[in-house]
Amino acid sequence: MNLTSVTEENFESVAEQIYFDKKEFYDELFGDNALKYIKKALKEDIPPFIKKNCIVLEDNAEVKAILLFATKAEFRHGYQRWFRILGLRIVPVGMKMIYMIERILMDFSINDIYIVSLAGKLKELLLYKFIKKSRYKKLISDVADLDTYERFGFKIEEQIHPKLRRCSKFCDYESLTGIGWDTHALVEGRKLILGGVEIKSDLGLYGHSDADVLCHAIIDSLVGITLRKDIGAIFPENDENKGRSSSEMLEIVVRTINENGFFPSSIDCVIISPIRLKDYREKISEKLESVLGCPVSIKFKSGNGVYPESQLKGITTMCVSNVDKI
Repeated sequence: MNLTSVTEENFESVAEQIYFDKKEFYDELFGDNALKYIKKALKEDIPPFIKKNCIVLEDNAEVKAILLFATKAEFRHGYQRWFRILGLRIVPVGMKMIYMIERILMDFSINDIYIVSLAGKLKELLLYKFIKKSRYKKLISDVADLDTYERFGFKIEEQIHPKLRRCSKFCDYESLTGIGWDTHALVEGRKLILGGVEIKSDLGLYGHSDADVLCHAIIDSLVGITLRKDIGAIFPENDENKGRSSSEMLEIVVRTINENGFFPSSIDCVIISPIRLKDYREKISEKLESVLGCPVSIKFKSGNGVYPESQLKGITTMCVSNVDKI
């Protein structure tokens, strides 16, 4: 995943996502050629469709989400250029736009930011990154689908248009910390998988799933402070989860908590293992960071002959996770 801007390669996809975010509203405003007008405005940077204010989340060059925003000053200036795009339609469309701009600017201070569009499969992750990076006083948006904003604790305000509702939120977040711990026995005839990475070993971990003890500890550290559950409540020992990849389970958990406004900011893990793992540190960290979207540190301990792990009885992991709540 990487944050980028509007480019020639992603322009079409970005414009389409902006349009479909408020399709019914844009269709009513512009008519049958709504997408065409949005593309022209975005190409020429006509407020509020300004390319430099469009943050794009991509994965392998595929646009996953976009967030387009505008300041109060940007809303006020540059609207004369709509004449060139709309032509004869400037009278019916222009009157509607003036009314909408007046409504948008109501109670809109100089330090507030208006979200023009938030769209895509990973829009929650993009909104989190924007809030954490941009310390504006308040975020304001007029939306057709309130679901994401309600889950993020936005205040739902008046209906400013038959197809739009206004919502707002002060641009802040809180930090939470969770602890996870897990142990699995070492046995013959099983693969040894830690953090989604297969380890070369004659022994593996025993368990109902693939017994990835590291992923299990991380999952518990996350769901305890976000969903107030444990891994057993989310992934019970049934046929569906028998032999299941714990890395896949972690992906499901991260997606679920992201949708509810929780985002891991850093993960710190300790693994007590009789099997030497230092050569796998970088690979395990990279794998977990790709799933969690945050830095992951891993420390290895042998147990120094004191703990049962030293006698090849098992592997134990402990994890502290820091999570931001929007």
